Amino acid sequence: MSTTRRTVRSLAIGAIALGFFLAVIATVLGSLFLVRERPGARSFDDALDDFRSSRSNQSDGSVAAVNRPPSGVYLADAAGKMSISFPPTAQNYGATAPVTIRYDGENCWSTTVDFNSAFQQQWDYCITEDIVTEVRNRTTTRWDLGAMAITNTAIFECSPPGEILRATTRTRDRTTHECIGHSDEVSGTTVSTVTFEALGPETVTIGDRSVSTHRLRETDVLTGPQRGTTVIDYWYATSDMLLVKMERHVDIRTDSPVGDITYKEDGGWTLSSLDPTR
Repeated sequence: MSTTRRTVRSLAIGAIALGFFLAVIATVLGSLFLVRERPGARSFDDALDDFRSSRSNQSDGSVAAVNRPPSGVYLADAAGKMSISFPPTAQNYGATAPVTIRYDGENCWSTTVDFNSAFQQQWDYCITEDIVTEVRNRTTTRWDLGAMAITNTAIFECSPPGEILRATTRTRDRTTHECIGHSDEVSGTTVSTVTFEALGPETVTIGDRSVSTHRLRETDVLTGPQRGTTVIDYWYATSDMLLVKMERHVDIRTDSPVGDITYKEDGGWTLSSLDPTR
């Protein structure tokens, strides 16, 4: 057999072996992707344990014309879905979502929502006289891609803190501020231009109780390595700024080595009770 024929035969055998190897790898990765984690609701008891082990000030209090919400863990009824375009996968909200209020000193508090066991967002607020401001927000998400899992935490700092509501806010009043964001898995700085619009008073039914609320709409326009728009409606109790309801619509594109990856989310939740557990 000539050297040329032996070389061609060796290359053919090598190509077949490589093809078989790649097919096996693809099958394994595909199988892992099919059996990937599909997160469910975050356990209320786990959220309560976290609250009780935190060093937050759990005594209630009020400042000036705006009160803080009672601290503790609330339960919300939830429905929603988020997805990423590559690799194409999605998660659902849990049917229930713990909502945790923690105090930070005399004038500040945080509201944390566990949309499911792999998706949590926290907003940090403060009161200055009769103005409620947003100091920062933090989002942690985990995606199981089969062969690997990716957890990303994004923190947006609002400096100076952004005004979202004051005692004299009227329907259609608007405020604008900027928050600067950095993420574990996304290099670079993302700028979020945030607009809050007061949509007016609304009554929300929680269990057998009617709650007077301020309805606010937040519209975020993101630029940088993350680009897109987030629109969130909030219903805050007028008596104490307890967040009793939320609706979310998110469409964001993120830079990646394989091109833009699109994240979309649509959903919402409403408290099922106004009584927190501590």
